[in-house]
Amino acid sequence: MRAYFKTALTIMVASLPLQLGAVPQKTIEPLTAREVQKAEKEAKTPADHLRLAAYYRAEAQQAQQKLADAQDTMKHWSFMENWTKVPNAYSSAKSQADAYRAKFENATKLAADHEKMARSLQASR
Repeated sequence: MRAYFKTALTIMVASLPLQLGAVPQKTIEPLTAREVQKAEKEAKTPADHLRLAAYYRAEAQQAQQKLADAQDTMKHWSFMENWTKVPNAYSSAKSQADAYRAKFENATKLAADHEKMARSLQASR
């Protein structure tokens, strides 16, 4: 069930620029973490918000890949799930998976928020 939700959410977020009628522009250099902080404060145009959304989509994709790896590791060590001695390989993999899941959900939410802001700014023009 979760896998279907994640796949559907990823497809929906990835297709939003197409739904917005965004025209591919010249290749834009990827944002750095420091530039993102500055861009968050100064974003005023739809293009600014779409650039931030692209950054967060890329972050979500990386987190999703790391989450899949952590889940595979969890499955590998699943026989340790009920062991009382902690930390063990399973509990460590579970902690990593939880962290990557939170990062994925946060980045997906931020990407959707910026795409929504870009749509509202485009509509107001």
